Amino acid sequence: MAGMMVFKTVEEALKCGYQVWDRTATGYLVRTRTPNGWALALVELRGSRI
Repeated sequence: MAGMMVFKTVEEALKCGYQVWDRTATGYLVRTRTPNGWALALVELRGSRI
């Protein structure tokens, strides 16, 4: 089973081909288009991970 990518910076996510999609309480939700649809990832800027 695949896990969710978690980036430490927006710049890191952008370099991997993701685009900012929404804001979260501790960072951003980012997405990229794949042959199978959208792939989501998190950018955690502060706070602890749940």
